[in-house]
Amino acid sequence: MNRKELHTAVEREIEGAQAFVSFLVENLKTGEVLIAHKEDIPVVSASIIKVPVLITALEQIQKGKLKKTSLIQVCESAILEDTEVFEYKEGQYTLDELLVWMIINSDNTAANCLIDLLTKERINQTCRNLSLKNTRLERKMLNFEAVKWGYNNYTSAQDMGLVYRALYNKSILTPDLCDYAISILLRQRHKQNSMRYICDEVKIAHKTGELDFLNHDAGIFYLKEADYYFGAFVWDAPDHVYGMRWIGRVSKLVYEYYRQMPH
Repeated sequence: MNRKELHTAVEREIEGAQAFVSFLVENLKTGEVLIAHKEDIPVVSASIIKVPVLITALEQIQKGKLKKTSLIQVCESAILEDTEVFEYKEGQYTLDELLVWMIINSDNTAANCLIDLLTKERINQTCRNLSLKNTRLERKMLNFEAVKWGYNNYTSAQDMGLVYRALYNKSILTPDLCDYAISILLRQRHKQNSMRYICDEVKIAHKTGELDFLNHDAGIFYLKEADYYFGAFVWDAPDHVYGMRWIGRVSKLVYEYYRQMPH
């Protein structure tokens, strides 16, 4: 598949989409944008907002205010019904544990405890420091009462591209902390979006997001042929799986394009 064929195939997916879509694909080795569509518009972030929470926590480690081994109390009242991690008891957990569960399992209890620890103000300041134009945290996870009052969390394909590019280039945090962030993102357990139709074993550091009629996936694919950022966002879909399937189809097209590149 050459570049023209890829663009034709992706444009067909855009034209036939039964939802709003936004995405960005960039070769991280060359900085070349392969393909983009409404990449700079703000979208409700769902769990993608957990990536800036991760970065903010690592900034606090870099400043010496926290350690990976710092103990954080998780109270029974903070444990949400959707957790698969804190089902059995409240207690003290290390910062490392909370960060890992927040990312790889998308655990909302861990995320909310980290938001309490770090504060919304500090997380949003991190977003501003990173020049993220459309990313902001306005509410905790699963706080749908706040949504009724007009508060939500937002990001964009472009903003997440900035974050992942900075981690890839190790231009934020220390190199060790960038590697630590990537090591967590590589352990992501949710593979039903960008990896949906890719049967190969692929190294991918990413985070997904999901709400009713909304699916997102953004991260770094590491291939022999190229390392690339893939960020795809789908919302106002006709059902709960439409977005996952749409992202999966576009991701497969991009993957096949890069796989045929010489290396």
